Amino acid sequence: MTKSRSPDGGRGPAPKPRAGARARRTRWRDRFGAHLDQHRQVAVHSLHRFCATPLQNLATVLVIAIALALPAGLYLLVATVQQLAGNLESANRITLYLHADTAPDAIAALRDKLRRHPAVTITTYVSPAEGLAQFKAQSGLGDVLELLDGNPLPPVILVTANASADPAALAAEVGGWPEVDQARLDSQWLARVRAMAALGHRLALTLAATLAVGVLLIVGNTIRLAIENRREEILVLKLVGGTDAFVRRPFLYLGCWYGLSGGVCAWLLLAAGRWWLQLPLDRLAALYQARWTIAPVSVTALLALAGIAAGLGIAGARLAANHQIRSIEP
Repeated sequence: MTKSRSPDGGRGPAPKPRAGARARRTRWRDRFGAHLDQHRQVAVHSLHRFCATPLQNLATVLVIAIALALPAGLYLLVATVQQLAGNLESANRITLYLHADTAPDAIAALRDKLRRHPAVTITTYVSPAEGLAQFKAQSGLGDVLELLDGNPLPPVILVTANASADPAALAAEVGGWPEVDQARLDSQWLARVRAMAALGHRLALTLAATLAVGVLLIVGNTIRLAIENRREEILVLKLVGGTDAFVRRPFLYLGCWYGLSGGVCAWLLLAAGRWWLQLPLDRLAALYQARWTIAPVSVTALLALAGIAAGLGIAGARLAANHQIRSIEP
C-alpha cells in the first residue's frame, strides 16, 4: 500500500483538507437589540419633527385634550357623588316621626318596645327642642325661625336596623304603630342618588366612546396631511427598497406624541378645573357645616389618560397611514 508523501517529500499521512466558510447565524439578542435601537432612533427623530412646529401642533393637542377631559371630568363628578353618598350613614336607618301630641310616657314605652325588637340595633330619640336647635345650626335660618309662634317639629326616633334585617319590612311594620305618624326609610333617597350616579357613569362611558372616535379622526386627519407633505420623501424611500412598515413607523410615533401630549394637557385641565371648583364648594359646604371634596386628580389618572391618549393616537395614525402609504407608489 503506497503512502502519500508529505509536502516536504517525506512519507507521512496526507494533510486534512481545510474547512469551508461557515454561515454565522445572528443571535436573537442581537436582532432584538438592533430592532430596539431602530425604534429608538425613529421615536427621537419623530419627536424632533413634532417639536419643530409647536404652534401648528398646539391646536391639535388642545382639541385632543378637551375631548379627553370632558368624559374624564364627568367621571370625576360621578365619583365624587358616589363618595359623598358612601360617606353618609347607610340605608339601615329609619326615621320615625311621632304624633306631635304623643305623651313622654308613651314615647318612653315606644322606645323600650323598639329596643326589644329583634331587628333593631340602636334607637336615638330627638326631642322637638333638640330638632329645632339642630335645624337652626345647620340651616342658617335661625332669625326666621324666631318669628314662629311655636315649635313645628314633631318628636323623632332614629332606628338603626341590624345587618340581617330588611329595613323596608321593618319600616312598614313600625309605621303602623299608633304612636307613629310616618316612618321614612333613609335609604330611599340614597338609592336615588346611587341610581343617578350609575346613570352618570353610563353617560361618562358613552361620552368617552364618542369622543374617542373623534380623537381617532383628528389624529388620522393630521397624519394624513403629514404624509402628503412628505410624499416625495416616501417615494425615495420606496425606490431604495423601503417597505410599507418601515415608511409607516415614523408616523405611528408621531401619532403617539400627539396623543401623549393631549393626555398630559387633559390631566392639567382636570387639575385646574378641580382647583377652580373646590374653592366655591368649600364655601358652600361651610354653610352646611360639612366637608365636601371633589375626587382627586392623581398620578394614576395622569398615567391612565396619557396611556389611553397615546393608544388612540397610534390607532388613528395607523388607520390613516395604512391606506395613504399604500397609495404612494414610485
